[in-house]
Amino acid sequence: MIEKLHVGSERLGLVLSPEQYGMLETYIDCVLEFNKTYNLMKADSADELAVNHVLDSLAAVPALKEIVAQYEARNSALDGTQSVVPVKIGDIGSGGGCPGIPLAVAFPSVSFTLVERMEKRCAFLESALKKTGIVNAKVLCSQADTVAAASFDVEVFRAFHPFDKKIVKTLFAMLKKGGTIAAYKARSEKIEAEMEAVHSMIPDYKKIALTVPFLEDHERNLVVVKKI
Repeated sequence: MIEKLHVGSERLGLVLSPEQYGMLETYIDCVLEFNKTYNLMKADSADELAVNHVLDSLAAVPALKEIVAQYEARNSALDGTQSVVPVKIGDIGSGGGCPGIPLAVAFPSVSFTLVERMEKRCAFLESALKKTGIVNAKVLCSQADTVAAASFDVEVFRAFHPFDKKIVKTLFAMLKKGGTIAAYKARSEKIEAEMEAVHSMIPDYKKIALTVPFLEDHERNLVVVKKI
């Protein structure tokens, strides 16, 4: 058992089943094994990976729960039935699978697409999904700017790319009308500079402070943008 993963998840208020913890621990094992030959993610131990990457990804779950609920309600209304149509979330520039894989474990009823352009990373992601038994996520090995238009209700990314006009155009193209971008970011002053540079395209955004267990002294924020 990876103790910091369990303690940190509880601190975040997450209620995860033994099966979900098992998926996350198997994923951590996959990353550490792959790291031996290919520097996929910066981490030297299971605890370090659990804190710096998995718990960092899961820190946004409370905020994302509200966003997911909104789109579940919208999708059901559009479908005209009482059934819940899965919300589609794209993890853009997924890399080693964060935040997409931890979020897929936390949101089993949501459909995740891990968008990654590098073939070695795509192969790792495919293998990790198979070994963990995660069935609500798939890998799309593609450049972000070639992804089909209006593919996602929500887009998440972490360490993908700073906001600039080209990236915003690409992100908006993949996003459905009325969709949401939720970007994991660090310091507030850096966020303000980024968002000022794209003010003409994103006149308004919301910044939500995140607290990552065991990294309380590191500033983390979620930048939420709506596509009008």
